[in-house]
Amino acid sequence: MAITHEQDVAIARPPADAFAKLVDIERWPTWLIASGIVRVERRSHGELATGSTLRIEQRVAGRAATLDARVTAFETPTRFAVSGKDADGISIEIDATVAPTAPGCTLHWRLKIGLPLKYRAFESMVAPQVRRAAALDLEAFRIRLEAAAQG
Repeated sequence: MAITHEQDVAIARPPADAFAKLVDIERWPTWLIASGIVRVERRSHGELATGSTLRIEQRVAGRAATLDARVTAFETPTRFAVSGKDADGISIEIDATVAPTAPGCTLHWRLKIGLPLKYRAFESMVAPQVRRAAALDLEAFRIRLEAAAQG
């Protein structure tokens, strides 16, 4: 079983601006606050691209986790995807697409969290919190991006 969340966010900025902010992974802790992301580190050298490796540190609901992750899609300026897993076997997939819409763009965010058997009993309790955190974080992303454009 898995926890999934999909959401569209209208952003009053050009797609290239939204994509640039989305792939600025070292800054994820500034807007993925409700999801508990506290640090993202590039593990591979060179420009961020499909195949790049990352280490993502997360602290949420009293649980600390380190996810070893890989960029699974990097298609400027339309798609960015990451997948990873922590030592307990919890997996995460993020697939984000940016599409032009008037007057700016729409970010489509798809999140999937896979839980190993030992955690599945908690899925029904955790799923609403995951969805709420994702919604709050995406709103924070939109606000920060639009505010940066104003000055």
